[in-house]
Amino acid sequence: MQLSSVRIEVLVLVLTVVNVTACLAQSSKAPDMDPELRAMLARDSVCDSKGTVAGGDQAPAGASPLTQAPATVQTLHNSGGRNVGIIATVEDACHCSGGNCANYIYLKSGQTYRLALKENLASLHPLKGFKQSMPALSGKLQVSDSEAETIIYEWGGSDYRASICATVVQERSGHPVITKHACATETGVQK
Repeated sequence: MQLSSVRIEVLVLVLTVVNVTACLAQSSKAPDMDPELRAMLARDSVCDSKGTVAGGDQAPAGASPLTQAPATVQTLHNSGGRNVGIIATVEDACHCSGGNCANYIYLKSGQTYRLALKENLASLHPLKGFKQSMPALSGKLQVSDSEAETIIYEWGGSDYRASICATVVQERSGHPVITKHACATETGVQK
């Protein structure tokens, strides 16, 4: 019985390493982005004079949105394998707080891109599951050293919406306690 348990643990470890490797292989830095997309990200993630993220129309006087901190980029593919957009994570003092950083989802719309989701999360990655041909996304919001929120975002036809949410508390014993709950409705792009 112990041998089977060890095999399962090894299999889980191998699958985790493969998923992380695949995720890292899809990541790149912002300079590789399309110039229009890079300009959109710079506009949407500009910091105000207080060092917090401002809206695209709130750039501080004299600040150039193109002097934006570099972003880590993951490509989003639909169920047919076609590139349908990106996840851009901006990690600097202005965009990160408490282990959570600004994440922007841009989707291709004809020859241009549009912002489909903006969330402050510790991580955001595409999943292998799809809804209406678009990949589901897994997000993690770090609440404290021992508590995090896990959020699954699904495509709702025009934007991503939080569909499955759970609180994960790491007990002192090392075992996580997972509690599923209703998702907050404040996720997405503020219109």
